[in-house]
Amino acid sequence: MILVPAGEYQLGTDDIVLVSDREGPKRIIKLNSFYLDKYEVSNYDFNVFVVSTGYKTEAETFGNSFVFALFLNDTYKEKLKDYRVLEAPWWYQVQGSDWRHPHGLDSNISDILDHPVVHVSWRDAQAYCKWRNARLPTEAEWEAACRGGHYDIKYPWGDKLFPERKHMFV
Repeated sequence: MILVPAGEYQLGTDDIVLVSDREGPKRIIKLNSFYLDKYEVSNYDFNVFVVSTGYKTEAETFGNSFVFALFLNDTYKEKLKDYRVLEAPWWYQVQGSDWRHPHGLDSNISDILDHPVVHVSWRDAQAYCKWRNARLPTEAEWEAACRGGHYDIKYPWGDKLFPERKHMFV
């Protein structure tokens, strides 16, 4: 874990993309210091939790989850066009997608055990944290940590959404 020091941090933005995200207005807040894992929870680590506890995620219970459009080929996207999220059409509801099957039933995590776990709800993350004797960061703590102390940038990696796709596993 790493210590994120107490201090003033920028949250939000005045450059609103989706009003429904409620990311504005930009503001400065004060936070106490807190600890945060240095790396995301991996598929391997989440599997250890599931094997140890028998936990079943919400996506597994519901039988589906949402997959980011860039992870789906055009043929699959066409078949799923009626299953897009209206306010965020880059998300597709995919039957059988869960943390073990990140892109649907025909996918698995055997080659990506070191990648961050996906299709984990807030409740799933809470259960994992309880098992670890940890807690989730608040929204303010998370945004402050992701910004890395930077102000007036759109994304944690800068102002370009796709800088040579360096911020995404596609």
